[in-house]
Amino acid sequence: MKATLNNVFALGILALACQTAYGKTIEYTTDIAVVGGGSVGLAAAVTGAEAGAKVIVVEKNPYLGGSSNFAEGLFAVESDYQRAKSYGLTRDQAYEHIMEYSHFKNDGAIEREFVDESADNLRWLNKHGVDFEVVQISPKEPETWHLIKNREHFVHGAALVTALQEHAEKDGVQFLMRTPANTLIYENGKVTGVKAKDHKGNDIVIHAKAVIIGTGGFGNSPEKIDKWTHFDGKDFKPTLPLNKTGDGIEMGREIGAAHEGETLMLHPGTDGKGIIPLGNIYTMTWQPANMWVNAHGNRFVDETVAFSFAHAGNAIGRQKGHYAWAIFDDAELQHAKNDGVDNGVGVLVPVMTKLKNIDTEIKNALAANSESFKSASSIEQLAKAIDVPVANLKHAYDSYNLAATTHYDEAFNKDRMWTRPLNHGRLYAVKLMPYHFTSVGGLRINTQMSVVNTDDNPIKGLYAGGNDVGGIYSDTYTLWASGHAFGFATYSGRKAAQNALEYIKTGK
Repeated sequence: MKATLNNVFALGILALACQTAYGKTIEYTTDIAVVGGGSVGLAAAVTGAEAGAKVIVVEKNPYLGGSSNFAEGLFAVESDYQRAKSYGLTRDQAYEHIMEYSHFKNDGAIEREFVDESADNLRWLNKHGVDFEVVQISPKEPETWHLIKNREHFVHGAALVTALQEHAEKDGVQFLMRTPANTLIYENGKVTGVKAKDHKGNDIVIHAKAVIIGTGGFGNSPEKIDKWTHFDGKDFKPTLPLNKTGDGIEMGREIGAAHEGETLMLHPGTDGKGIIPLGNIYTMTWQPANMWVNAHGNRFVDETVAFSFAHAGNAIGRQKGHYAWAIFDDAELQHAKNDGVDNGVGVLVPVMTKLKNIDTEIKNALAANSESFKSASSIEQLAKAIDVPVANLKHAYDSYNLAATTHYDEAFNKDRMWTRPLNHGRLYAVKLMPYHFTSVGGLRINTQMSVVNTDDNPIKGLYAGGNDVGGIYSDTYTLWASGHAFGFATYSGRKAAQNALEYIKTGK
């Protein structure tokens, strides 16, 4: 009896394994197939469904939203929120600045349409239950960042994601979760669907009249970062593990799509033994009154670059070893504890947040002998602790304190407001490393969000948006236009669906 039961159990396990390894082929037919359930995909799905189209969304993760769940605000110009505050930045001014910032390496026609329609994009989201508050993210950016207001218990990006999800479900959009797409169906010069595999091992074949790609980039693939950008995928780390591995871009490239502009949205950060992600020590890496030095013990930049996180990531990333050190003293420590920080980490750690746990975190990091946090009673001792030449660091330190005293930073012209002497009590050093929020750049598109081939001809039936497309930025994210990536994601998803509907109707 026992042997029989064992045999039955073994057969059951074998059957389950066979079902997983040799799953069925399941076929669907739809008007629009959307690859990726983030803000691109949700905006596209809602737009398509509201127009009467049948829409299927395939999402590789067990949840919707992707990185949009953690994003905070959207770019817009001449919005109702700005108008209510009598804020005068115009679309023309914003467009001109963005183009000059990008050195005209972006697609001017796509950028123009996005800027011009950015306020309408917010109005569309308003109608779908998303509300905003316009804020200025730092002294170096204009007031274009429209922070998403919480919905019930959903915060920021998650509030937008859940609002669009509710509308999509109400309008009959079908979601296939834990189902990563892997191949576009490309026949007779046009895309007619997509293939995927679900978590049970079933092969999913979706026959569609149009396909929209919005898989969120390739930021969690060190291999693609190495292959597609000039960055080292080992040293330039993603902020969050969101399974963004460039699937949509890869599928497009496999059928001859052109690509351009692959890079990373960098920012400063730190990690190491005893250091809490986005904790108090981490937040000190974003503060403008620190002194930054590289592996040689030399200053290399005006440290107020911390206000522009993408620029700060660039400055750190180009140093030897792709790292630097931020140095501060007890006076800055007390300032952060009692008065609050001068530069927030988005709204996760708002400006003027008081770092009440900093003493405990410092104690724990030092007790762990953290490789990324050191303290000393003199600059000479600190130089030894962070392994930089003593003479170089002493010179940088003395010169910096002189600049603070004379109110003039001859080396890098740092604003005297942020050049404060570092000669109060103990000194601290936290290692600065380049992280990235997301990748940007990918498939080349036109103003209809249609993916084009290497001859710049549209690939019929294929559209893309968000961080899967190129031509939107140059080598650095357009931080001046705060919220640009999130705003463009929802805009491009809607635009792609509108043009996919027209293509389905007319064949053009």
